[in-house]
Amino acid sequence: MNVEEIRGLKGKIVTLQLLPGAPGAPAVTGRVVGMIEAADGLVVTVEPKDAAGKRLTVHYQHIASATPAT
Repeated sequence: MNVEEIRGLKGKIVTLQLLPGAPGAPAVTGRVVGMIEAADGLVVTVEPKDAAGKRLTVHYQHIASATPAT
């Protein structure tokens, strides 16, 4: 996925398929609650569906795909 596609996910509930070695791999489902422009690229913050109030951060390079979830 490219950065613009990932930016479009903010506020949505999605399932992110992650590359091996990424935090939360192989997949995480939850609401995309924020993004940070870091020196090494975009960092996505997700509130996992099964862990309300918790946050998981993933660099955009580790996201293979995103699909809508409920």
